[in-house]
Amino acid sequence: MADSKLLKMLRDDLVGELNAINQYQAHIDEMSGEAKKTLEHIIADEKEHVAELTKLIRKIDPVESEKFRKEEM
Repeated sequence: MADSKLLKMLRDDLVGELNAINQYQAHIDEMSGEAKKTLEHIIADEKEHVAELTKLIRKIDPVESEKFRKEEM
């Protein structure tokens, strides 16, 4: 698979994870108790997925990786 196609797929996955976080957060803001704690746990998992996808994208896309390096300084 070409890197450009793989990067598009990974970025689409990243967008999906971020949308899921936002959706769960909107639900959490309206609830309490066990349901809220469960969704908070799910959000933590989704954030881990965001980090993993970002790390993978950085490995494949040297330009994006360099942009992150500049911002980390």
